[in-house]
Amino acid sequence: MIHVFTGPTLSPDDPALRHRYLRVRPPIRHGDLFDPQITADDTVVIIDGVYHHSPAVRHKELVWTLGRGVRVVGTASIGALRAAELHAFGMIGVGAVWHAYVEGRLDGDDEVAVAQSTDDARACTWPLVRVRQVAGTARTEGVIDADQETQIVDALAGVYYAHRTLHAVKRLGQRIAPEFTHWLTQALTVDAHFGDVKRADALDAIELAQELAGSPAEVVPGLTWTTRCFRQWANAFAFQDTEQGRLPTVQRVNFQQIFDRQFKEVWWEFLTSRGAPDLPATLTCAVINPRADLTDETTTARLLARETAADRADVARYAAITAEACRSNRGFFPEAIKESVVREMLAGVWCVSSAGLEEEAWLRGFQGTKEAVAAARPFVLGFLRDQGVPQ
Repeated sequence: MIHVFTGPTLSPDDPALRHRYLRVRPPIRHGDLFDPQITADDTVVIIDGVYHHSPAVRHKELVWTLGRGVRVVGTASIGALRAAELHAFGMIGVGAVWHAYVEGRLDGDDEVAVAQSTDDARACTWPLVRVRQVAGTARTEGVIDADQETQIVDALAGVYYAHRTLHAVKRLGQRIAPEFTHWLTQALTVDAHFGDVKRADALDAIELAQELAGSPAEVVPGLTWTTRCFRQWANAFAFQDTEQGRLPTVQRVNFQQIFDRQFKEVWWEFLTSRGAPDLPATLTCAVINPRADLTDETTTARLLARETAADRADVARYAAITAEACRSNRGFFPEAIKESVVREMLAGVWCVSSAGLEEEAWLRGFQGTKEAVAAARPFVLGFLRDQGVPQ
């Protein structure tokens, strides 16, 4: 399967994307590569990505994906930028924009940035690389001279990327060389994609991905990440399909940690399976607390060994109750729930005193009460409703 992350450069309905082996996805963002539908021997083509209103895809996510045997091709926009930065790790770059970044002729992120429509992710502005392409073509065809080409590019480079509309390109071009604006208007009438170097690069990348799809990716040795921060990312985006729909794995595990009275035994079996030292359980859980890999099926199966269908239903129901509270109560979010309320709930569920919460949290796989409280907050409203507490 070829997974194509695109938006403004190639719209999802572009004829080039009409192929049964292509899975078209929105512009890539942080966490998208943890999707379990992206498997070894697949190809990922990164064209567009978000970076302003949502966290951009991280380099470590890309390196981890490459290390799993997934071929990753970058082109046109953020894909070209990331491929220039990570080609030594096996990411494949395609196109003129990528070459310009690799050779150092381009170095700014804003060269490829465009403002996107919130409705259909279409471009509302022109990227600076397209301005460069059009101005260079105008000079080659004798419409403007080299000095005017530089003035046009520099003028647009001084404009915030979200304001580089076609109107702005024409208006600034008119001030510098009126014949340029007339020429550009005529060229766009003939071809709406005139000078769109990003689109041309994206089409080349799609073609290359289809050519390479039948052969396995060449993995650079040693591409592994085991840092605590990376594991938190991976766990945050891990999910599985269930009869309740796609549920975040971390929420299902947290639900067991909090509400299963026997989860301490589950956690102890998990620790011993990893070679826990010959120490009392309380001490072992306090000094050995690995950040479990929730993308690993064996680990997940161990931690969810006692989960029932009713538990999954409660996870989904509690999430829906919290989501509805966020929609109907402006300013509410789970993190705002007072810690004392959560601690009281945990003490009641775990049948311990407030003083005993810390030890119980460690025995259940949390790194102390603070982490347990954070994990429990999304379940508080649903639990209180089940207990008949007025809300």
